[in-house]
Amino acid sequence: MNRRSFLKSLSAGVVGLAATSCFGAMGRFAGKRPDVLFIAIDDMNDWTTLFDPQNPIKTPNLARLAERGMFFSRAYCTTPACTPSRTAILTGYRPTTSGSYLNEDFLRDVVPDAVTLPDYFRKGGYSAKGAGKIFTHFNGAMGGDPAGKSFDEFQPMLETRGPEKNYNGYSEKEEPLNEVDFDWGEHTQKMIDIDMVEYIEKVMDEERAKPMFLAAGIYKPHLPFYAPPETFEKYPFENTIFPEMKDNDLDDVPAIGRRMAHSEHFIYSNTTAKPENDPGSLKKMIQCYQASADFSDQMVGRLIDKLDETGKADNTIIVLWADHGYHLGDKESCVKFTLWEKANRVPFIIVAPGVTRPGSRCDRPVSLVDIYPTLLELAGLSPKEDLDGKSLVPLLKNPTQKWHPALMTMGKGNHAVRSDRWRYIRYRDGSEELYDHSKDPWEWTNLATKPEYADVIREHKKWLPTREK
Repeated sequence: MNRRSFLKSLSAGVVGLAATSCFGAMGRFAGKRPDVLFIAIDDMNDWTTLFDPQNPIKTPNLARLAERGMFFSRAYCTTPACTPSRTAILTGYRPTTSGSYLNEDFLRDVVPDAVTLPDYFRKGGYSAKGAGKIFTHFNGAMGGDPAGKSFDEFQPMLETRGPEKNYNGYSEKEEPLNEVDFDWGEHTQKMIDIDMVEYIEKVMDEERAKPMFLAAGIYKPHLPFYAPPETFEKYPFENTIFPEMKDNDLDDVPAIGRRMAHSEHFIYSNTTAKPENDPGSLKKMIQCYQASADFSDQMVGRLIDKLDETGKADNTIIVLWADHGYHLGDKESCVKFTLWEKANRVPFIIVAPGVTRPGSRCDRPVSLVDIYPTLLELAGLSPKEDLDGKSLVPLLKNPTQKWHPALMTMGKGNHAVRSDRWRYIRYRDGSEELYDHSKDPWEWTNLATKPEYADVIREHKKWLPTREK
């Protein structure tokens, strides 16, 4: 048996001890084991008022939640793609460990025996329920966990109730933009995230003997960019704000980076070719993304309100995260599959009553792979020794202390390192990018070829993985 297999079996054997040590060093819950509310958002980038009041996307409920605990202003996904990002969060393994690099690398295909985060809580005496998009929503029941190993009960994400014809006007002559998955507009049918929230609200009202790990997966603002008409009233089309863009932005980007930027390039090429007032234009798409992200914030508000109504908020750890960001025309991209800031920086909030200081903020770069060990420590469960992440509890206590950079991966051999000031990217062919975020927040100037930055690159290379599955 190799070391990793041994550690996995050891973890499985000792996790049951958690029931007797559940309010250990971090227990602050008056003798009661804390519940966990685990909120996932899909495709939300950092262009929201949570990060900056001047940003165009209004997220008052995210801000309201952040006021209860700690907001991590520089949180990064492990991979800017749904499947590998969620696999990393739910297993605690980076893509380099699990082999989940791309959307087709499903959790149970690459690590069939992994003990997922909700299942670890179950083994520690918790009930685990959930709904919506937690795992990727295709590839079987239980939210992408076909073996049903993670939850006692799970309501999978429903299929989008789409219109007969796309709101954005694309037709069969412009495939694949005719598909509902690539639509955007004012949506008059029931949003599937409302179904998810209704299920979670019902579970919150249930009487139960065990503490609860409750997962709520919000699908918006993932394509199709839908939101109800009343949400669009806050985003008048004529006032739509564009991201910062630069002509010929990719001229200093290596070939692999350009290919990533042009993933699903039909979205960018089609939308930019349309007049601004066309329903399929880039301007309309950006407006719809903003409204859709606002709608997801509304769902967060409903979850918080219901938790408060139950009277259990003071005994509930809340963690909120988005699986990755999204480009909206910046970097010549309308996609997420890149190693740049807008595809990787995400909202991330932890509320742990008695542990986190209300309204606190951490500006250190952190990774979402750290969620698994952090929640185990906060809940007083036994540590799982084979995880790639590191508990963020020290930062919850002291957000200014020294911390290691965040690591991102997009496809085998392609990695980015984000420190306080720099983003360093190294592709599998050895080509590189380096951006100085103190001067260049939209990453317009690649400094990697300039000899005066050799020491910066050398320092960041130390954080690249040395082994990949």
